Amino acid sequence: MTHTLRSTRRNFLRQSLFAAGALTLLPSVAMSASEPVRIQRLNWAGIRLVAGKTTMLIDPIKTDIWGGSSPYPLVELDVPEGRTYALITHTHGDHFDTPGLQFLLGERGRVICSTDEAAYIASQGLKVIPVEPYHIAQRGPFTVVPLPAIDGLGDSQVSWLVDVGGRRYLHAGDTLWHGAWRQWGAVYGPFDTVFLPINGARQADDPPSEIPISLTPEQAVDAAILVRAQRLVPIHYGYSDPGSYDEYPDALNVLKQVAERRNVKVDIVTPGDWLD
Repeated sequence: MTHTLRSTRRNFLRQSLFAAGALTLLPSVAMSASEPVRIQRLNWAGIRLVAGKTTMLIDPIKTDIWGGSSPYPLVELDVPEGRTYALITHTHGDHFDTPGLQFLLGERGRVICSTDEAAYIASQGLKVIPVEPYHIAQRGPFTVVPLPAIDGLGDSQVSWLVDVGGRRYLHAGDTLWHGAWRQWGAVYGPFDTVFLPINGARQADDPPSEIPISLTPEQAVDAAILVRAQRLVPIHYGYSDPGSYDEYPDALNVLKQVAERRNVKVDIVTPGDWLD
């Protein structure tokens, strides 16, 4: 492919995203120095971001869906003060905890989700704010954009771009590899932190497949490079059910080795801990 053709494709992508409602420079609500962004890693793929009196949860799990077999204790989650929102990447049970969300959101909280998932989530007794792919939603100091991703089982999924106080984050649920990482980096990057799955899971199905249904450690490092991330926080790892749900062997150590070789900063954050 020639340089001219690549440039033409990048320009076409930018124009397409702008037509869909996306902006290269996302509007951000100013925050004072007394209101820093605080980020906590929750269980599995969950993340909590707190800015001022607004809490943004991403794929929070409050229920022990692992039946006591999770390698980490369940992070205690209480109803946050102020306004609370939850971003959902997709509605698989390890990312969408209905009773947990009902408790955490109460009457005032809302689930922000892709339009594809809105009807189902609302049917679970939750109040929803549906957002079209590449379109912007603003709540408090948070600006969020759903970016189309690919689910390993063929179900609807998005990754969430979150901009708050001029800091930009990407949460990629349990997506598998796709071709948009470089494009996202060109249009939306650089990112301060990306939260990417690394367990490269293989799930027993009939007929069987040897293709992972989520990012492998090598792919996560490559994705972080392509979106121009300052650091990578791995999520969605640490559980295997041999013969049924097999995690990539030694995923965390492989991630560290590949990231060191490719000069990518990785922060390993234990569920319950807050990021620096």
